[in-house]
Amino acid sequence: MDNRNTALVVEELHKYFGSEEVLKGISLEASEGDVIAMVGASGSGKSTFLRCINLLEIPTSGKIFVRGELIRMKQDRYGVTVPEDSYSAGYGFSAVQSLVSHDGFGKCNRSACACPQNGQN
Repeated sequence: MDNRNTALVVEELHKYFGSEEVLKGISLEASEGDVIAMVGASGSGKSTFLRCINLLEIPTSGKIFVRGELIRMKQDRYGVTVPEDSYSAGYGFSAVQSLVSHDGFGKCNRSACACPQNGQN
């Protein structure tokens, strides 16, 4: 993960729905420019894995790094696990914002974005 071109690292991601474990320790490393295909039977967890990476689902356990920054999780005042929103050095937007507002590799794909890549910072 020390490689500067590594954009996304997922380590030992687990996801439970009730007592059913649907993701069982999935890991992935993707560098800028990588094209990755996920192949599997219907119901094998492909969509759940993607939803966990972009935080539409909160993983039960595991780690997600965006450009080397760990997406830290915390419990909100209601006891719900949510991502912490810490700013990544040098970009002016958080790792969570990078996943949600950018293409997942930190590249701006929105004309209204104020990140440095869009020339509006």
